[in-house]
Amino acid sequence: MSAIFIENRVVHYEVFGRGQPIIFLHSWLGSWRYWVPSMEMVSDRFRAYALDFWGFGDSDRSIGTYNIDAYVEQLLAFMRELGMVRTNLVGHGLGGMVAIRAAAQAPNSFIKVITSNMPVYGEPLSTLVKPSTLSRLMGKSNPNETWSKLLKNIKIDDDTYREVLEDTNATSGDVIQRVFDSVLAADLRSTLETLKTPTLGIYSGNDQIVARDHAQLFETAAIEHQVLTMENSTHFPFLDVNSQFNRLILDFFTSRGANTVQIKEEWRRRISQFEYL
Repeated sequence: MSAIFIENRVVHYEVFGRGQPIIFLHSWLGSWRYWVPSMEMVSDRFRAYALDFWGFGDSDRSIGTYNIDAYVEQLLAFMRELGMVRTNLVGHGLGGMVAIRAAAQAPNSFIKVITSNMPVYGEPLSTLVKPSTLSRLMGKSNPNETWSKLLKNIKIDDDTYREVLEDTNATSGDVIQRVFDSVLAADLRSTLETLKTPTLGIYSGNDQIVARDHAQLFETAAIEHQVLTMENSTHFPFLDVNSQFNRLILDFFTSRGANTVQIKEEWRRRISQFEYL
């Protein structure tokens, strides 16, 4: 476990591998643990970092500001503290929104960006910010509609599933509500139109949270960037079709010139993180 202090608040992070850096950013529920399979898969080519936003995981949970702008500042301060001049970014949901805002605010700090299942603007998620629905997402009501149910349907090992759910259930409902309020008010369409950092937007055909309409919105706004839809995946493509997702990460971040990548049907990594260590 690694941690630094930013603004006198603990920021927890983990790091695997070596090489050019990638920072993985989690969504509005969960923590850095979502990214363990991807971090392991890319760690023989890249130095993979994943941090917990304030209010989540093992980062500071005291009274503070919990919104997209605060997390952009947290990310940029994290890079400064670690002496990181330029990096690649991968963000899921909220993490994708933070990545896009950060790349627009500090374009020289980022090499390439991948977003996964990111709302292009927040208003369509309005049904998710109702207190009753937030409770269901946190696993405290109808199990057929819970975040934990979405995760349980994905083939991930029991230890990862348990750790992710522990982190999710430990997150304050107030923090989640404030984060959702920030997401709801966000609109990235004009930001995407002027974004200079090469960006790949990944969406899922079976996403029950972020509708596939956002892929079209992304493509319309970010005409110089690429959008792909993984038809057979859910809200968590980096978990349920992780080989394909991780191949996209490697292909996109290692490509030169044109940034067009394609979804590969099957790909297996030769070296595990444990073999690497």
